[in-house]
Amino acid sequence: MVATGEALYERLAYEAAQRALDKQERLLDELRSRTGLLVAAASLAASFLGREAFGGDPRRGLALLALVAFLLTVGASVYILLPKTDRFIFAMVGAGLYEGLYSVKDDLAEVYRRLAYELDRFWDANDVEMQKLFTAFRLAAIGLSAEVVVLIAMVSDNLL
Repeated sequence: MVATGEALYERLAYEAAQRALDKQERLLDELRSRTGLLVAAASLAASFLGREAFGGDPRRGLALLALVAFLLTVGASVYILLPKTDRFIFAMVGAGLYEGLYSVKDDLAEVYRRLAYELDRFWDANDVEMQKLFTAFRLAAIGLSAEVVVLIAMVSDNLL
């Protein structure tokens, strides 16, 4: 049996992998919170400026552009906000963990080593999905910016 002191490096690797996975989960929560703000801002812009912009003599091209930008923001945001429980792994299942590590139960260093590699594998798989969400967030932010600029241009007297 390996003493606890001898498994120090493996334990440090495991703890670092666990912290990275925890940080990734918090990042996903924060991204979804910020996405909710984007949807709210797009809706407010459309409700405050949209009536005036579309009310009088609408400039059809700009009105269509504002609508497309709004739909881009909402569509990308909905993609981010939809539950994706089958795409992300932030924790291990206890029974599976027990079964998978039972053969090395007497070697604590090996247990930590395997756990570190498994958590890193989860992080890598999650990161592929996170990158898709970041791309969607960028599209939503660009859509919101375009929507606001176009709506302001429609209601201003100094239209280009």
